[in-house]
Formats: sequence, C-alpha cells, structure tokens
Amino acid sequence: MRRPTTWTVRLGLARGLALLAALALAGCPNSNLIGVQDYGTVVGRAVDASTNKPVNGALVSIGSLITEHSLSDGTFTLSKVPIGSQTVNVTANGYSSNSVTVSVVKDTTSDAGLIALTALH
Repeated sequence: MRRPTTWTVRLGLARGLALLAALALAGCPNSNLIGVQDYGTVVGRAVDASTNKPVNGALVSIGSLITEHSLSDGTFTLSKVPIGSQTVNVTANGYSSNSVTVSVVKDTTSDAGLIALTALH
C-alpha cells in the first residue's frame, strides 16, 4: 500500500473543508448566520388580546440566542438581530404564545407592532 504524499493529504483536506462549507451554507436559511453579519433592531409591544393591556415580563425571542423580557408597558427591544426575515416569538405565564415575522434591515429598527397574547382559562 502506497503512503499518501503531503500534497494528497492537503488536497483532501481542502476538498473536505470546501464540502463542509458548502453543506453548512446549503442548510442555512439565513446566509448571514455564517461569516460577517449585518444587524438591525426589532421593537414591539406584548399586550393582552382581550384587554389590550401590556403584558409585563413576557419572554420575547428570535431563535434561542436573542432573548429579552417585555417591560411594564409591554414594550421590548431586541438588538443585534441578523438581517432578513425573522420570527419573533412571545410567551408569558398564563397566556398562549404568539409569533410574528418581521423583515430586519441593516442598521435600522423594525417594528413588530402589537403582539397579542390570549389568556389561558
């Protein structure tokens, strides 16, 4: 059995890395998640669906890494959100969860609007 040369090993490694990068990009719905990223900010307000009163302390998230809690007036601000289409999820004790999709633009603030949560009975 012939032993591989340094050139063969380097070529195989380069091909393997290229394949890995291609697979990572192909399976990634937002290409900004790899490499240099551009960001924006998302704001909104969590409210009770029947009373329109603010929901204090609601957990607001985009994915699992971008999270914040709503303030006493129901408002929230999510910073450093990758650009593109993002789903904002809102959950709170005693309420069913709700989500909205926002388009995040580089260096701007996108408004998710009022996100109404229905009280559980």
